[in-house]
Amino acid sequence: MINVSSGKNNLRVSGGFNCEIMNTYRLTNTTYTEVVARLPVVTLPVSFGSSSKELSLFDDNEAAPRVGSKSEAAINAQAGKIAELLRATDISYLSLREEARNGNRQISAKRGSLMAAVLQHDPDAFSYNLSEPHKRGGWRTPVEKRPPQTVPRDYSSPCTPQVTHQSLEPPSVPNISSPSAARLTGVKRKEAPESKPDRHQFKKPATGLLDPIKSNQDAVVHELCELLDDIFTRSGAFGEDEGDDAGISLSLAEMRSIEEDVVKLRSKNILQIVPLDYHVRLLSLLDQHVQRAHGREVDEDDDEESMNFESVMLGLEAVQISLTIMTGPNMAKQIYKEEIIDRLIDFTRFQIIHSVFTAYDPGYRQIHKGSAGGGDEGDDDEDLQAIENGSSSTKKSRRKSKTPAKPKKPALSKQSGAVSGVLHKLCSILSLLKELLPITKLLDSSVLQLTKTMLDTFGVDNIQLLQLKALGVVCTISEVYPQHRRLIIEEIVTLLWKLPSSKRNLRSYHLSDEEPKQIQILTALILQLVQCSVSLIGVDAVSKPEVGSSNENETNSQRIFEPAMEVTSHLWQQIFQRWAAPKTPDGADVKGIVDNLLVDLLTTLNVPEFPAASLLLQVFCVLLFGNAGIRAKDAVLRGASVDLLGQVAARLKEDSVACSTDKLWILQALQDKDFNIDSDSDEASARSCSACDKGKSTKLMVSCNGCNRWFHGDCIGVTKHDKVDRGWLCHCCLCKNQIDLLYSNDKCQSNGSKPSKEVSLAEKVGTTKEGILVVQQILLNYLQELTVTDSTAIYARRFYLCQWLRDEVQTAQIIQFYQNRWNSKSPFQDFGIALSPLSRDAALRISRALGQQRPLARGLDKILERLLVSLTDNSPTPRAKALRAVGAIVEVDPSVLGDERVQRAVEGRFLDSAISVREAAMELVGRHIVNRPDFALKYFEKIAERIMDTGVSVRKRVIKIIRDVCLSNAGFSKMTDGCLRIISRINDEETSIQDLVGKTFFELWFDEPTRHHTQHLGDGSVVPSEIAERAQQLVDVLRKLTSHQAMVTIIKRSLSLDFCPQNIKNSATSMMTQAAVRLRCELMCKCLLESVLKVEETATDDTDIRALPYVLALHAFCTVDPTLCAPPSDPSRFAVTLQPYLKTQVSSRDAAQLLQSIIFVIDAVLPLLRRPPQSFVEELERDLRQLIASCTFLTVVHACIKSLCSLSKIASKGIASFEFLVRQFFKLLDGCQKRDSVAAEKANILRCLFCLGLLARYGSESVEALEDEDINMNQFLELYKYFLGQGDFDIKARALQALGFIFIARPEFMMVKNMDKILETTLNASADSRIKMQMLRNFSDYLLDVEEKMGETDEKSNGDSAVPVAAGAGDSNICGGIIQLHWDLILERCLDYNEEVRQTGLKVVEIVLRQGLVHPMTCVPQLIALEVDQLEVNWKLAHRLLLHMNEKYPSFFESRLGDGLLLSFAFIQSGAASCEHRTSPTKPAAIKLKDPSIPASFAKPGISRIYKLIRTSRNSRNKFLSSVIRKFDFGASGIQSVPFLVYCSEVLSALPFGIPDEPLYVVYTINRVVQVRGGELEANMKTIITEGALGATTKLVLESIAAEKDRIEEAALNPNSMQYEFKKDVSIEMVDTEGIPQDILDKLKGYCNSAMALALLLRLKRHLKIVYCLNDARCQSYQPTEVIKPVDMLSKRESMKEFNLKELPVESPTTVRQMLEQYKAFKRLLKEDSVDYAVYTANISTKKRPSRAQVDADSPHTNGHLVSRVTQRRKSVAATAVEYDVSGDDESDEDWGASKSGRRKSAPAGRTPRVRK
Repeated sequence: MINVSSGKNNLRVSGGFNCEIMNTYRLTNTTYTEVVARLPVVTLPVSFGSSSKELSLFDDNEAAPRVGSKSEAAINAQAGKIAELLRATDISYLSLREEARNGNRQISAKRGSLMAAVLQHDPDAFSYNLSEPHKRGGWRTPVEKRPPQTVPRDYSSPCTPQVTHQSLEPPSVPNISSPSAARLTGVKRKEAPESKPDRHQFKKPATGLLDPIKSNQDAVVHELCELLDDIFTRSGAFGEDEGDDAGISLSLAEMRSIEEDVVKLRSKNILQIVPLDYHVRLLSLLDQHVQRAHGREVDEDDDEESMNFESVMLGLEAVQISLTIMTGPNMAKQIYKEEIIDRLIDFTRFQIIHSVFTAYDPGYRQIHKGSAGGGDEGDDDEDLQAIENGSSSTKKSRRKSKTPAKPKKPALSKQSGAVSGVLHKLCSILSLLKELLPITKLLDSSVLQLTKTMLDTFGVDNIQLLQLKALGVVCTISEVYPQHRRLIIEEIVTLLWKLPSSKRNLRSYHLSDEEPKQIQILTALILQLVQCSVSLIGVDAVSKPEVGSSNENETNSQRIFEPAMEVTSHLWQQIFQRWAAPKTPDGADVKGIVDNLLVDLLTTLNVPEFPAASLLLQVFCVLLFGNAGIRAKDAVLRGASVDLLGQVAARLKEDSVACSTDKLWILQALQDKDFNIDSDSDEASARSCSACDKGKSTKLMVSCNGCNRWFHGDCIGVTKHDKVDRGWLCHCCLCKNQIDLLYSNDKCQSNGSKPSKEVSLAEKVGTTKEGILVVQQILLNYLQELTVTDSTAIYARRFYLCQWLRDEVQTAQIIQFYQNRWNSKSPFQDFGIALSPLSRDAALRISRALGQQRPLARGLDKILERLLVSLTDNSPTPRAKALRAVGAIVEVDPSVLGDERVQRAVEGRFLDSAISVREAAMELVGRHIVNRPDFALKYFEKIAERIMDTGVSVRKRVIKIIRDVCLSNAGFSKMTDGCLRIISRINDEETSIQDLVGKTFFELWFDEPTRHHTQHLGDGSVVPSEIAERAQQLVDVLRKLTSHQAMVTIIKRSLSLDFCPQNIKNSATSMMTQAAVRLRCELMCKCLLESVLKVEETATDDTDIRALPYVLALHAFCTVDPTLCAPPSDPSRFAVTLQPYLKTQVSSRDAAQLLQSIIFVIDAVLPLLRRPPQSFVEELERDLRQLIASCTFLTVVHACIKSLCSLSKIASKGIASFEFLVRQFFKLLDGCQKRDSVAAEKANILRCLFCLGLLARYGSESVEALEDEDINMNQFLELYKYFLGQGDFDIKARALQALGFIFIARPEFMMVKNMDKILETTLNASADSRIKMQMLRNFSDYLLDVEEKMGETDEKSNGDSAVPVAAGAGDSNICGGIIQLHWDLILERCLDYNEEVRQTGLKVVEIVLRQGLVHPMTCVPQLIALEVDQLEVNWKLAHRLLLHMNEKYPSFFESRLGDGLLLSFAFIQSGAASCEHRTSPTKPAAIKLKDPSIPASFAKPGISRIYKLIRTSRNSRNKFLSSVIRKFDFGASGIQSVPFLVYCSEVLSALPFGIPDEPLYVVYTINRVVQVRGGELEANMKTIITEGALGATTKLVLESIAAEKDRIEEAALNPNSMQYEFKKDVSIEMVDTEGIPQDILDKLKGYCNSAMALALLLRLKRHLKIVYCLNDARCQSYQPTEVIKPVDMLSKRESMKEFNLKELPVESPTTVRQMLEQYKAFKRLLKEDSVDYAVYTANISTKKRPSRAQVDADSPHTNGHLVSRVTQRRKSVAATAVEYDVSGDDESDEDWGASKSGRRKSAPAGRTPRVRK
């Protein structure tokens, strides 16, 4: 019984056309679903079988019958189809048991079952006729009993012996048993009686087979002859002419019966014994059927019962039978007729195109289904050509065709049974065609047409099986017809470009059943074409290694491998021609095509079946080294080439690293190791398996008799039941013996002597070569085993041999040795226990190891060098690609970073001009130095330098690298330096970097420790060791900082988690984290205090200096949160411990800083002490009073006074020192005032002023509480006002400082009478710079104090530790009133000539804006002006403030941009913006600039930064641009100064435009201004010049100019004759304004200024049009409201010079001549403005053309003759009249509407200009 199911090992029936056993004959690269989807398998209802009681699907007995009855009709409907399928089923190839072979058994079926329904249709449905079982060769089969293999022949030699050609797969034809065939055909087969001889006697083959086999063969041949006799008898007598058979037409059943017998004879290798006449007659008959079927095709709508299908199938069956006969072994030459073979090929091609392509591809369907009945061969070629040209290509037709002939089917839709049957029949025919090609020579036309059709199959989807067959045909054609290889390659490249590079089923070729990898089928075709092109036949040997033998050896090597190199080179040349060609708009994605091809080649690299991948990649890399690759002119092409090289290099490096770590036991032979291992070296208990490297355990162990290695029985395929003796050999030893035998045979054949068994193989070829040969032979044997199921392995095996032979010295012995290796078989064990087949993984590893010896792998270092050279490319794109390529190599092997060449190249990219390249370089190094401390040390300095990079992404990356290195390596020697680099960016202008810095130090110092707090410091410390280590790191960093303020910021952000997003900070987890961080900070403070004590215990003379960083760290913690140094258990511990240090003698700045920090800590802790010890209070009071009286460092005095005031507030008893000091200082100052002895007691006065001011600031309440009425705050104010008026500058400055202390305590004092005048005097521009700075500091200190007090108030009320600002609350309190009163003076000081004053004033502005005391827009012009400041600190702070304002108030910000531009011009002209006079106390003189463009050079960077702020908003930038351009409109904005307009035009020309809309809007606005004002202005100027008193003067000036030029010309001829007249001319110019009314001159002067304003706009317009490539049409069609297209790119001429106005007379005119020159320049620009910009682009770099007079003066000779003076004079006068003609034709007036009426038209071309008489 035959089981019809979908299981993998069960039989599947395919409508009588094809049957295969999946497990035995699995099609390569064909999945089960691909075949099943196209088979007309019987479809049964879902409920079939559900009524079985064994399944128990139903709870009751009634449900099952109901379900069964519903599907009974459907089951009965399918029974007939199943019976028909069973009749066409052949099981002759099944190895049935003996009892099943004796005969058919009776079948009985239950009534109502499916089997009963089938038997009802056909009682013999389950009977079968068993023929000889099919024998399948395997690795266990002995060599002598193996079936012949399909070995590709070498056709380079005509004397090649004939080789049997047998398909590796069973023919895909139905094998119908004889009884079934009789029933199908209706032809009664004649029995062959033994007594009656056959009249058609045939010659039996003379073989050595047994008689039963002979009789069986005779019976089969006789059966075929009887069948053919019966067919021939019906058509006429045997032996008549072929023409008599023209009317014979066999049925499909008869054709299949013939096919069955022919295939059976061919499978038994006895087809050649059939008489020749039968073959010739049958082929003729089949040819007639092919001719009748020509032109017929199967449509999608046809079914298996249609006439088209029957006719086409008859033709295809005839083709298959014909090819089966022709491909039989040892067939007669008479059967190979060219015309028959051509018709077979043509019919096959026609069916492939019209029946298969049209069913699977809409493009072919649209072309071929339009004409009825199919076309002839020429039509097919034309249609295919049309498809090739792209008009209806496979993918383009799907994309572009709007009305296809039929709707598109899904990609995996099931085709009709008729189409599927034709498709599978064509697959069988192509397999036979592949076998026919090497047997007989075909016409070139047939070969080319067949090749073309085979290649076209690769452009159609979902016919993978047909594509695989076509691939084999193309490879065979390339092998048999080498002259067509170049054409095949060209067609493949063309097909590559036609196919889309991103389709879904791009890679459909499976490499192996054991690997999930797939490649493009075209790539597989290319690889096999290269591999099948080599040959071992025709290689000449080098007889003796004489002189010059190396050249002969090289010639032989080239001859061996030359075909493969030619194919490979031609392929890449064709690809690179398209690669380097410019891409057309509708061109293919060349980059994608090459990328896909490269991915496939890298996938197949080191795959045993595709050794040609290495050669293809080798040639590919060589070409990429040339002008088509990394040396190309196009930067994009160079970048793509670098990218491709990087992929290859990364893969090669990956293989190299894998090979270096591979421990496969077979590969030990490549490492110069001896095969033999001492059997007594290891004990039996310590034995381990060489294959799996595992111990013995309880498994069976087998020892190799050759090398003494031990193996598990499971690893080598040996079980306990196998008989194993001492003769067993492993793979290596077996192949070693095989090579030894082959090598010995070579030597015997060459010398004619017997082999010597005493000489080992190692002695013959050397130990190293012996190991290589053994590993090579193992791979060859593996490929030979694959040839049973994969024909690709045959080509691969031959390619390997040719490749290895090429590297040898080709003596006769070596060549014979390699030919023996080609013909050798796999070795077997002597006693019958075979080795387990080599695993796929082992084969891949062997292939990879052997690949390391190929040129491609050895060229990795050269590829790396080329990539490093590409790092210095001129374009950033190739540099970035090269970095990524090197990064891919480093990713595989990080040790590459240690190479000095790589280090130099990568570090050079740290300084690259492109931010992306610098970031890529950082990314490359940062990924791999984290876990390599040695590399981190090598690269650290260069990396750390880039933390100041201008690119934000680069700075971020550097911070992350240093952080990761420090976190991963606790003992990193550069940790302190790295932390210093990171902390320098704590105040970075980028907020994200500030957050990153805070997060970095949180992870370094304050995050949860990785270890538990189990280990503590010694000496009874409660601080964990890890906290102590972090505290020490913090101190080490703080020791090298110039200020502890950065550390304060770090601690503050870590405590508040300021770097985290707001939603995370408000979560419960964040609160827990904050509590944990606070606890760690308290522990760190305790550790710091303990460290201070330890330093004291190990005291030396510099104890104070050593303790300084620890105290500074405590200072920083106290600044953030004083409670950290006041633990609840003992709040006074820190203060009491540090108080003794106040007795330290202050002798240096470090000692003073130590005292200051200690006092600050004590002062911060004092308010937290509820009841401080009285002894501590008294001792502290004494120490503070002593320091106030004697310390020379004012910072220490300041801290002492503040601490003393704090102490007086918390002491239980009154502090007498405070009252004493106040009385003493006041008494001293008051006495000096009364005695007027200021000069004599200056030192005491300075100290008293400072100390009394601080006592008043911090103890104002205590001062007011004094009982003495003469000592109060008002008396202090009057006293300081007195000293402020003193002449001594130091006393005045100190009094102003102390007055600032008073203002902090009593802000209302700034509002008292006459105080505002005093403050205005100190902020006046004429005041001394130090006085102005001190007053600004007073304001700053006052504002900060207010901010601090408000923060403390909010903290008490809200419980929030953050410090808020007084935003928006300033106007209602006294603070806002004070600032607003003096705001204008503060803003003026922001533009002061002294840079320190500007910097101090800008800080005041920052605080005021932060607190919201004034309207932000009031300071926008000053901030814009500060953008052009040359001091980096100032412009950076101003830019940051402008950035915040633009974010909050964009509309207000835009309205003040114009004012800021004007103020910036004034700021630059004042000289304050320059780098000179930085700290000069006196005001510098204003800059007198000869070049009007010099101010713009200062302003361009700053204005560009402002423009970038508003550039993102179209409305904002248009407002800014229009506001600037309106300043040139004298009618709208009034007359502006021309130098300012020059400044504005220079700024506009230098703006960083990013899209075409920006310059187009500038041109649009300029056109509007010029069109409205230009014509009217020109007419007014002309009227006033030519009329009235000014007209006569104009004529005199013109005559004077003409006479002057004449004299200049004569002076050139006679230099000594015109001196007197020159002086007279000068006097004429000086008096040309005499007699002209002043109002007319002023009016004309105003016109001239307006004309120069418009002239500047016209020059700016021309400049923008040239630089940004804007033509007139684009400018005229532009509208500000048009939609901006994202694809619009702005092209800029980088070579264009900067905006230059030197040729334009922009100076204020003082004479009529200057006014006439300005009028002339304005008029010329108006005329030129109507000319297209292309006129100017041709002469961008040309200078101003000299005037006609200059030309005449410089060239007094014409054509070699001297020109007379009269002629020169006339020419000069005429030129002058033309040049200064103010009353003649107005050629430029036509374009300006205001002066258009009443004007004469311009003179026609060629008209002579009117000359003044």
